[in-house]
Amino acid sequence: MVFLQRSNPRKRPPPAPTAPGPPPPPPSLATSSAPTPAEPSVVDAAAALLADAGCTLLVPPHLPPSLPSAPTFVPRLTRALAADPVADLPARLLAGLAAFAESPTRLRQLLLPTSPRSQSLARVLLSVPALQPGLLGLLLDKLPEHFDDDALDGVPLQDDVGRLIVAQFRWLDFLVDADTFVTKLVEVLSVAPPRLKKEIIGSIPEIVGDQSHAAVVSALEKLLQEDSQVVVAVLDTLSNLNLDALLQEQAVTVAISCIRTIHADQMPHLLRFLLLSATPANVGRIISQIREQLKFVGVVDPRAARSKKLKGKASATNTDGAILDALRSGLRFKNMLCEAFLKELKLVDHARDHKVIDVWLIMLIYANGGALQKSAEKILKSKILQGYIRETLFHQCIHGNTELVKDHFMSYLSVSDYLLACKEDKAREFATYLFTALFEEFSDTFSRQELVGSLITHIGSGVSYEVSSALDIMISLTSNNSEELIPIASHITGILDYLESFHEDNLRKVYEIFCQLALAAGFNTSSGGSSVANELLMVVRKQVSNPDMKYKRMGIIGALRIVSAIADANAAVNYSSSQQPNCEEALGLLNMTVNSCKFVTLPLILLYDELSALFESNVLHSAIIEWGWRTCCRI
Repeated sequence: MVFLQRSNPRKRPPPAPTAPGPPPPPPSLATSSAPTPAEPSVVDAAAALLADAGCTLLVPPHLPPSLPSAPTFVPRLTRALAADPVADLPARLLAGLAAFAESPTRLRQLLLPTSPRSQSLARVLLSVPALQPGLLGLLLDKLPEHFDDDALDGVPLQDDVGRLIVAQFRWLDFLVDADTFVTKLVEVLSVAPPRLKKEIIGSIPEIVGDQSHAAVVSALEKLLQEDSQVVVAVLDTLSNLNLDALLQEQAVTVAISCIRTIHADQMPHLLRFLLLSATPANVGRIISQIREQLKFVGVVDPRAARSKKLKGKASATNTDGAILDALRSGLRFKNMLCEAFLKELKLVDHARDHKVIDVWLIMLIYANGGALQKSAEKILKSKILQGYIRETLFHQCIHGNTELVKDHFMSYLSVSDYLLACKEDKAREFATYLFTALFEEFSDTFSRQELVGSLITHIGSGVSYEVSSALDIMISLTSNNSEELIPIASHITGILDYLESFHEDNLRKVYEIFCQLALAAGFNTSSGGSSVANELLMVVRKQVSNPDMKYKRMGIIGALRIVSAIADANAAVNYSSSQQPNCEEALGLLNMTVNSCKFVTLPLILLYDELSALFESNVLHSAIIEWGWRTCCRI
């Protein structure tokens, strides 16, 4: 008795077939291919056998064979073939079909559905146990004859004989001799042209059953070593096979071996497969190999692709973006994977062993939030303090990679916020670099508003070291990029809400920030910078006029800082086209300050101390120097 094997019970469990009798051995290649159109008696004999079961084979070439319903036809033909064992009727029918199929037109008749809702005659005949092994061999032998059709890309299925043949093998209810069929299929697969090869590989989960998976995995592994262009198709197939633990590990090993050699465009598919295949037993190996072997292409900002010299580099951005998306989707809410990477990262104890991928994986894990975010923060801070993760790694991630980083901008900004709030100087210095790098890389208004808003939040935190570091960053930004900050100057005025909480050093920093902004636009224009200047002048005048010594002290420091900015003879290039109004503004501010302090001893002493420091440290406009001499003479 012959045991019939299911081709893919995981996909669609078929009803248990009952073979009417032991099938004869499949005919040899010589038997199936010997008949020619010159032997009509062989075809006539096959047609007669089919006719006895209700099928009309010999019809005009433009019509399909006439076939009754499969539930009626298959049992009837099975009984007819078993009626005379001595006559070897299955072999005679297969010989006739082979001769019939010598004509390409007749072969298409066998392969095309007999009606819109029916199967092809070949597919129905594959449901007959006595015919299936031989007919499968016949169809596989026909495949190489149509390899040249691979050049006809985009043709409909009904005109592509190679794809029609492969379609006959899908979703068979059973396979009489699965091992022989799979062996033959693998042989054809190894020599098939690219398009048909991918078609066959993609169809394997629908063709073979679980009992053949070991042979399939081994065949696909060998195929990958010979042809790297089929990686995506192979990975998709391996993902759709119902592999046991041992075969799954073999598949993972095959995939890992491809990381170093795979084309960059195919890397996202490989990463998705590996991350989806991770188990507690292999997750450490997968993460370790990804860290060790995954290399980014090394991209530039796609804006540079406008230059012919750099044309084509923008595609690298798309590739790296797809790689990051694959990692992000693979790590999202997958605690096992995230924890395995963080554990791997802890073991790295030299700066030279850290890579760009480490920074990106930290960012992707950080974006998951919750406990994983806390763990990522803690490890990153520890690595920075130890000197293992340095600014150069973040520079490689951020610089020139606007398109790549923009989807992760908020994660980078949030990490910068975390480091700026740390009490360790080294962590805050690293945050200073990150804020500056993000500001320089992202020129859009939204990103810069978010960044400035974060800094203002730190400035208002009330934590002295945090406030001081945030103000230092703002001073650096306004000194080097004051004109670029003018469009968002209205957001920066929020700093003025915290003036009362600042000690003297931080107060001077605040006035430095606003003076830089005002100078960039000109104190006498209608620009955004002038709006900041007007608000600053209004605040300083109120403070100077306030009888409370606390506010008067703040006003004196602010007034003298403004004077040093707008009356500095060495900074004339920063003035507007009309210099005189700036000097008049300075003289007016000085006179107001002196008048508000001349009857109160402590403010007057502070004013003269500030004036003395002003004249010693700055080269002022001649009008301001003359005012100073006159004021001293009146004392």
